[in-house]
Amino acid sequence: MPPVTPIEVDRVRRSVLDVVRNNIPKVREVLKGNKNWSNQQVRLFSVMLNKVMPDLHHSFNEHSVEHKNVDQLSIQELEEIARKADEGGEDVIEHIEDSNKQGEDSGEKES
Repeated sequence: MPPVTPIEVDRVRRSVLDVVRNNIPKVREVLKGNKNWSNQQVRLFSVMLNKVMPDLHHSFNEHSVEHKNVDQLSIQELEEIARKADEGGEDVIEHIEDSNKQGEDSGEKES
């Protein structure tokens, strides 16, 4: 069996996100006490939520900030940027453009 591609992983994450998003109204009802969930339902929702929105203390430890020029990025890093651009829109693209301008500016100062 071939390895799972980043695109396939993204499809699964989006599917899980859809399930979580569609069940938020039910979660609100549970929190209000208007509806009861079994322990299995609570645990399953928790696991699915953690797949699309991990605990903050875990995600801060997993990510490091690096500044690279576009020509120094790996295929995986470029795919991640493209995925985030699909999700977040213009913010990611503006950040990349700003980073490139900073790199060009620092290059001009060194000349």
